[in-house]
Amino acid sequence: MEWCRVEWNGVEWNRDEWNGVEWSGMEWNGMKWKGVKWSGMEQYGMEHNRTEWNRVEWSAVDLFGVHRSARNGMQCNGMEWSGIEWSGMEWNGVEWNGVEWNGMVWNGTEWNRAQWKEMERSRVEWIVEDWNGVAWSGAEWSGLDWTGIEWNATEWKGIESNGMEQNGMEWSGQEWSGVELSGSECNGMEWRGMEWSGVKWSGMEWNGV
Repeated sequence: MEWCRVEWNGVEWNRDEWNGVEWSGMEWNGMKWKGVKWSGMEQYGMEHNRTEWNRVEWSAVDLFGVHRSARNGMQCNGMEWSGIEWSGMEWNGVEWNGVEWNGMVWNGTEWNRAQWKEMERSRVEWIVEDWNGVAWSGAEWSGLDWTGIEWNATEWKGIESNGMEQNGMEWSGQEWSGVELSGSECNGMEWRGMEWSGVKWSGMEWNGV
């Protein structure tokens, strides 16, 4: 299935349920998701296999209270997120629990002015994540705010971070507990103007980084 050059401007997806949905072999090319609101969404048991998100723009999108829940085994395998711009995004109260990101390709992706904040009621949890064989090549993480995020029991294995730029990022009040960074490659990375305030690196393993 191909969603080519489609514009989703000012669309609201409120309290929708995407249960048992399969996004296999789909192509989202040249898509524009501007001013879209994903409120109270439930995406359970979804499979994102061999999906291509090329040249997609996610501008000023508000993903509030979105549940990509754990117990329901969302799979994002062999996906390509190439040339995507995540500009002015807000990921508040999003749960990415038990999600598998295997063989993902994040090439030329731009995460500009995106906010990953733990508001008073909002917290992003990356629990028991498996980032195996993920390629973060030529990605830009500019002006990102990773505040109050918990990275617990996360496995970052075989990740390639080549030519990445991480400029003006804030990693404040974060907890990295039991995280394993095994066989990761961080080549040509730039960590400029970053703030690592109140970060806890507990039980971390930096193997072959």
